[in-house]
Amino acid sequence: MRHRPDFDDAALARAAHALRQDIGPVEPLVPRPLARATPRRSWYRRVAGRTFGAAAVIALLSVLASERRLADPPLRDQAAFVPRYAAPAVAPPVWSEVAADRYRLGEATGRARTMAGLREDTLTTGAFAVQETPFLRLVAIETAEPDGEGSLFVTLARRAAEAGGLSVARTGERGQLATRFGALDTVDATLLDAEGRRACTAFRLNAALRLEGWLCAPLGQLPEPQAVACTVDRLGALPGAQLAPPVAAMLAQARMASCPPEDPATTAAVPASRRAVRTNAARVRHSRPASP
Repeated sequence: MRHRPDFDDAALARAAHALRQDIGPVEPLVPRPLARATPRRSWYRRVAGRTFGAAAVIALLSVLASERRLADPPLRDQAAFVPRYAAPAVAPPVWSEVAADRYRLGEATGRARTMAGLREDTLTTGAFAVQETPFLRLVAIETAEPDGEGSLFVTLARRAAEAGGLSVARTGERGQLATRFGALDTVDATLLDAEGRRACTAFRLNAALRLEGWLCAPLGQLPEPQAVACTVDRLGALPGAQLAPPVAAMLAQARMASCPPEDPATTAAVPASRRAVRTNAARVRHSRPASP
């Protein structure tokens, strides 16, 4: 093979020298080693190791948290934090016992209590535990605020709890009775305590003088509706009692003609008709002496 005269070794050397002068020094290109391929099994092992490590850290933190809770139990018995700007607690109003010198109802015994803007007189006849006699409890309330007691059942439950811890076992029929003070709302109810139970009729009247209570008949019988109406109708004022004008006008109304002026305890049940008493005494028979 023939070589061209213009491409001999000397010419190539001269061209390389001229090129080096034009572009400056050039570092030689050294090939880099390629990264080795990672086997697939080693990748699985690395992921599993990280997962187990994270689970171990979480378990350790849980153990430390449980030990902290056991070492520092919640402060339940200590008083709650109260900020400085909190208003001081206001004590509930306290009842004050006063003389029961306003109302009368047959042979009922009374007691009275007052608080700011409210007075309650309680008249009681009989005892709940004595089944052979009627049991009456009537509460007369003087207040300038409107009635906000809710239903008659709520009123009955609250008044029963106040009367020696009685409770309402069940309620029956509802109705209204006419009195000289207006319509009397009633409901039949069974009251009980730790020793026994009684059938009663609870009542409530919203007027100038609010009336609440119940009447229980003897021997487990419900009182007659007329007996309940007459019991409330016989409520009156004691002589010389200083009453508000609306209450005084309410008690001054004429009584119903159907209610005789009797003690309310005698009207708790319908009286049995009286029959003539028969005497079974044997008569002495006189015989004549025999003639000779």
